[in-house]
Amino acid sequence: MAALLAVMMWIAGPADADISPDAEAAYYSGSISASLNQRFFEAIQGKAVKRLIITSDGGEVEAGIALGLWVSDNNLNIEVPEYCLSSCANYVFPAGHHKVIGEGAVVAWHGNYNHLKQTGLWTDEIAVRMERYGEDAATARAHVREEVDRLADLERDFFARIRVNEYLFWIGKVSPYNAPNYYFLSTQDMARFGVTHVQTPSGYENTDVSGFDDHIMYIKLREPEH
Repeated sequence: MAALLAVMMWIAGPADADISPDAEAAYYSGSISASLNQRFFEAIQGKAVKRLIITSDGGEVEAGIALGLWVSDNNLNIEVPEYCLSSCANYVFPAGHHKVIGEGAVVAWHGNYNHLKQTGLWTDEIAVRMERYGEDAATARAHVREEVDRLADLERDFFARIRVNEYLFWIGKVSPYNAPNYYFLSTQDMARFGVTHVQTPSGYENTDVSGFDDHIMYIKLREPEH
């Protein structure tokens, strides 16, 4: 399902995991994966980490959830010096306690697996699987749906654990917002979904995102009608 939630950045630094000399800040840079998680957890083993400084364009869902659970279980603060997108924004950023988005940085979303289920977009992957594995349509459909259901359930349990409303991660994709790709929100709008204690620079809504290959837009959510 990587094709559906993939992201391309204008700059892609090497995957890296490191820890500061004082061992209080851990650094995670690159696309989130099980292998990078392993390197990361090996680097911080036995260290009293208090902050996670992350730069990531997204990555694997299960690896993102594993990293988010570690952040949540250890009550860590999160800092985003450049960007945190897709799986990083879905699973790691909201799991932090106090969250800091740096000057010129952005945290942006473009959907999750429940989004794919609710909108029917998961069916786009059927043709991809047919071509990749040589399966007939019915077999490919069954395999894709099984995987989507599994990952959506995994997400649901994770979001319940960190007490976040996952609608945050795809509200910008539906009417009346209809973001063509990525969107980001104010601290006030993030708080509506349980993502609190977020610090942003002044004028965060005007962050220059022109350097990203994929379209990113700021969205101001409408007040609910009574």
